[in-house]
Amino acid sequence: MEQKAKLEGEGIMPQDLEQLKQLIEELRKIEESMRRNIESAMTLDKRISETLTRIGISSEGPRNLQKEKTYVPRPPAKPVEGSLEKVSVGVEKVNELLTGGVRPGMNALLSGPPFSGKYVLAWNFIAASLDEGVPVVVITTDRDIGEIKYELSRIFRNVDEAEETGLLRFIDLYSRTVQQKPTSKYAAVIDSTSNISSLIKVTEQIGNDIRANYPYYRVVFTSLNVFVAELDDKILVKFLQQFTQKRKMENAVTFFLMEEGQNEKRPSDAISYIFDGMIEFKTDASRNLLRVHGLGNVRSRDWIELYLNETSFDLGSFTLEKIR
Repeated sequence: MEQKAKLEGEGIMPQDLEQLKQLIEELRKIEESMRRNIESAMTLDKRISETLTRIGISSEGPRNLQKEKTYVPRPPAKPVEGSLEKVSVGVEKVNELLTGGVRPGMNALLSGPPFSGKYVLAWNFIAASLDEGVPVVVITTDRDIGEIKYELSRIFRNVDEAEETGLLRFIDLYSRTVQQKPTSKYAAVIDSTSNISSLIKVTEQIGNDIRANYPYYRVVFTSLNVFVAELDDKILVKFLQQFTQKRKMENAVTFFLMEEGQNEKRPSDAISYIFDGMIEFKTDASRNLLRVHGLGNVRSRDWIELYLNETSFDLGSFTLEKIR
């Protein structure tokens, strides 16, 4: 009663207090509604970004409500001179089979029929390299860059940022061949797959640019089938010898992909001596299998069953004894 009398004495009536409480409650409800709307908008924004990334379109634009932390890759530590430290191929069981991975400077051929697992290994190799902060150059002759970026985004989420910062580079020999507009504004575009002199020059320029800031880099060449079909054998061999030796000198690990069954001749038989080894894939009835040729010490050189999933694969059992 005393408090009520005091408020009335100050000119504040009880009905004013009640109205003030109602206004405060309405304000609280509005603030809560705004918070929920902002959260919903941010969730929707994230889903839009993921969808755009999946179809190969940049998600940059004014609709971003909250800018994510800028992805800044750090240069890897420079390896000790003459070090035989292994490089991860991105799939744990394959690393185990290869007794830790492959050595720096190696050129490896991934060969096998379609859908046998070689591209899955290639995407994981790229993703693992980017995750380690190691630059990767992807040379594509057989597929659109947007498709490649989508496959990579299923394993490594910062694909666009890696490309924007120069950690991921593309050399595009595909778009002009099929007369379509390149889907990457950062890619080096070459007008024809037969223009190998331009390919050598562009690869050299990109390699020099990368090595100004990084001690080494990695390359994925997808795929060699176009060159096998179009180039004379002597020209093909000369090109591959020059290309692989240069990458070896630059300490770059390079994966070359080859689709078996698309050409009448078996190019892997004719050019296999150029590479340091091969990971061969095949399908047998309902099974997928893998085996290793060369590439230093391995746990087994037998055919090993592999079990594909959406973004990677597992291997069946193999001997634990090292084989040269």
